[in-house]
Amino acid sequence: MKTQEQISKWIRTYLADILEVEPEKIDENYEFERFGLNSSAAVSLVGDLEEWLGFELSPSLFFEFNTIAQVSTYLAEMVQEENTSENVVRSA
Repeated sequence: MKTQEQISKWIRTYLADILEVEPEKIDENYEFERFGLNSSAAVSLVGDLEEWLGFELSPSLFFEFNTIAQVSTYLAEMVQEENTSENVVRSA
């Protein structure tokens, strides 16, 4: 199960690769617009994040949440819900 911290690190590393900086230089509380994330980059990021997490996400995720901290907190809650739902189905 992926945690908020793991999700935040994944997003920071992804953005660091795009921006050609060290992941530690990416502040999770900066708004995405400060990173110059355009809509095509955001859609690619969502697609790669979906693959890593293993479930579908809204294409507008990074426009609905303004920071890495907000997105990673939301996604960690989704991961928790997904795991809870899977456990309920398995036990049924």
